[in-house]
Amino acid sequence: MKKGNQHWFTGLISWFHTAQARCSLIALVSFILLCGVFYMGCAPKRYSLTVGSISRQTITATQSVVDEITTEERKNAAANSIEPTYRLDESVAPAVMADLADTFAELRKVQQYGLASQETDDEGNAVSATFTDEEIAYAQSLVTSITLTRYQTTTLLRVAAEDFDTMVQMVTRAVENALNTGIREGRVSDSISTIQQIVGYRVDITLMQIIVPAVLRSCITPNMVVDQETTEQARNKARESVENIVYQQGQNIIREGEVVTASQYAMVKQLGLLENGNQDYTSYLGVTILVLFAMFVLIVFLRLYRPEILHDLRYFSLENLILVITMALCLLASKVWDIHIAPVCLGAILIGSLIGWRAALPAAVSISFMVCGFAAGGSTHTMTEMMHLSLMNLMGLAVSALFLRGKGGRLRPLICSLLVAIANGAIMIFLGLMTGSSMETYYGYAQWAAIGAVLSGLLAIGLQPLFEVTYNLATPAKLLELANPNHPLLRRLLLEAPGTYHHSIIVANLAEAAAEKINGNALLARAGAYFHDVGKLKRPSYFKENQQGINPLDQTDPYVSAAIVTTHTRDGLQLAQKYRLPPEIQDIIIQHHGDTPVMFFYLRACKNAGDREVDIDDFRYDGTRPTSKEAAIVMLADTVEAAVRSMKDPSPQEVMDFIQKLVRGKLDDGQLNNSPLSLKDIQDICEAFFTVLNGVFHERIEYPKGSVPLRSIKVENVEKNRPESAGQEKSAEADENAEKKKTDPEKQGDTEQEKPDQEK
Repeated sequence: MKKGNQHWFTGLISWFHTAQARCSLIALVSFILLCGVFYMGCAPKRYSLTVGSISRQTITATQSVVDEITTEERKNAAANSIEPTYRLDESVAPAVMADLADTFAELRKVQQYGLASQETDDEGNAVSATFTDEEIAYAQSLVTSITLTRYQTTTLLRVAAEDFDTMVQMVTRAVENALNTGIREGRVSDSISTIQQIVGYRVDITLMQIIVPAVLRSCITPNMVVDQETTEQARNKARESVENIVYQQGQNIIREGEVVTASQYAMVKQLGLLENGNQDYTSYLGVTILVLFAMFVLIVFLRLYRPEILHDLRYFSLENLILVITMALCLLASKVWDIHIAPVCLGAILIGSLIGWRAALPAAVSISFMVCGFAAGGSTHTMTEMMHLSLMNLMGLAVSALFLRGKGGRLRPLICSLLVAIANGAIMIFLGLMTGSSMETYYGYAQWAAIGAVLSGLLAIGLQPLFEVTYNLATPAKLLELANPNHPLLRRLLLEAPGTYHHSIIVANLAEAAAEKINGNALLARAGAYFHDVGKLKRPSYFKENQQGINPLDQTDPYVSAAIVTTHTRDGLQLAQKYRLPPEIQDIIIQHHGDTPVMFFYLRACKNAGDREVDIDDFRYDGTRPTSKEAAIVMLADTVEAAVRSMKDPSPQEVMDFIQKLVRGKLDDGQLNNSPLSLKDIQDICEAFFTVLNGVFHERIEYPKGSVPLRSIKVENVEKNRPESAGQEKSAEADENAEKKKTDPEKQGDTEQEKPDQEK
């Protein structure tokens, strides 16, 4: 194999291993499946017919078809009814008169030869004589313009000169008059008959019957010739004026009990409805183009609204699977009941609930196109009804997609379907009123459409958990379930690492507020914050927020301490996979520290190393930098909560400045380089953090020191009240100890952002 070809082949193999190639393969498979669904839905019923047989069923047109046989008959009749258009050929008349004169001149020679050959009586009159064969042959040789028979030649030889002259004079005048009037092409016989009638009363009867017809047939040529171009144009115009006989889609071609005619048989054959006939592949071609266009629309709109889905195998396969299931159910509904009851909005409701409304809108447009074409193929609906159906579906799909925008809850799809049912019914009634159609029909359509919308909601409720479990999706409903404190992993966190649990609660409040501020996924940010530190369950006592007394990391080598602290992200990922948390939450767990270095242990290692160089990479988290808004928000919220909590009686401005300083540190370290956050988003996040923290760490009243004087009480109540006093003394002592443990924020401001996990 040549080097260039080998390089190309290697590149192709590498491309097949990419997410883009797999998504392209999914799109191709989805296209094939959708075409298959359409082919089954559009395949018409086929019949066994012959011309002259009696039809056993009523056959309707699956699409508009022309009755070509009857139409052609009517067009031919219209064309034949058009009279030809003639034009005068002025060169014909002189030629005809010249030919006529030459012919008569030759005939005169025969007549004179006959007179010369006849015997005369005493008075000079010709005596009837017989002519020899040689004389007749000679006489025939004198005429070259026409061919004379023996009888015609004998007649000319015996005719009198006066009769011959009368014939020449009358015929010449009649032909001239006929040419002046016009002898039409195709009407020469009529003109000859007219001339014979005109000259018949003057010309000798023998000449009239024997000589004149032969002369006229030989010399007469029409001078009114047909204008072929003009005539053809007139006939074509007449043909075009005849409208095609069209049987509209849904119109009966043959009724049950009728005798099948040739034209009916031809129409059924043209529609591809005959068992022994050819398939009508035009409908299949139309279906293929329609599905291809629908897939193109889906991909284009996804690129505009959710481009990341085109490279996400999980979400892209789910969206295409829902499209195929929706169209298959629409096929079933249209075959069993009516196309208006088809669960069209099922796809938009499912995709909106499972992936999001930005992914549901492209699917809604694509489904609307396909359902409209699906209803048109092989059905009895008119084009107007198709447009009405498409408008209703598009509106209902848009309502369902937008209603599910950022909302959760298991019953949300059912509520959405009820709204779609109202919208569908209202649109169908409105269209019926606007078009002035039969309202009874449109009331029926409205009822079917409303039932179909409710059916879509019920199917969505049943299918949504199945898709959530199969694809492990972070849907709003799933995130609400994960945020429940009774989740097994959160229960473990509460019981085994209570400090981490309460820290996660505050981080979740910060993350949710920030996500709402920048139009992110607030539910995902909250749920991700709940689970972001579950890795600490493996060694909860090594983290500050769970410690009571001695910190084991104080006596541990800084390299080992850093390894223990940084490993909690990997441990958390393993726990998340064990409990089947959605991949989005797994990403937050592994990304919420990025590759940030643990500066507390790095500085300790530098101090212990003396002049020996310490590699800071040994103290970085073994994670990836945040790639989503929610992961970046949880990273910032985790850092801010851990650091701000250590501040001693901060003012609001100090809190805001400290938040901005911590966030700027993450930004300068490049931890936010892979996230889609903008500078405006980062500023909004800081403001959201400040709003939440200003309420959490508000200024508290300092309780005065001193004991409460005892009052006179009964002896039996002393033992009952003593625990309360003891509790107050212990509470006051605990508050005092807590105040002593707080550090000065001016001394720790630079280091707290560098050691959040050790302080926790």
